[in-house]
Amino acid sequence: MSAIHTPSASYLPILVVDANGPAAQQLADQLRHSGFQTDVASSYSAAQTAVHTRHYGSLVVVADLSQPADLDCLAALRKKAPRVWIIAISSTAHAPAQQVLLDGGADSLLVAPFSVEDLTARLSAFARRSRPP
Repeated sequence: MSAIHTPSASYLPILVVDANGPAAQQLADQLRHSGFQTDVASSYSAAQTAVHTRHYGSLVVVADLSQPADLDCLAALRKKAPRVWIIAISSTAHAPAQQVLLDGGADSLLVAPFSVEDLTARLSAFARRSRPP
């Protein structure tokens, strides 16, 4: 079994987005504790501004499928940052709902509750693939 990869300071920052609750700040704190540099957007307009003004390696978007604005935001973020990895987090484990998020712009999906280790492993994998050879 290989060792768990810890992020290096060379990783691009991560934007954590949640317009529906306090999860973004808690998640960003956990990612910082794991060694990632993070910013938080607690509204979709703040997320779009952040993506416009700073280059991110990944976006973590907490998405509530009962809120149409969440899907609109995901699509808008994908359009503004077409090469940035996006992980959507949803409380819905239903396959058609997951497909909506992936078709809407997410590159990967986690269903809450999830382990922070799973999220950090995905973010590290994205960062490794994003580095120039």
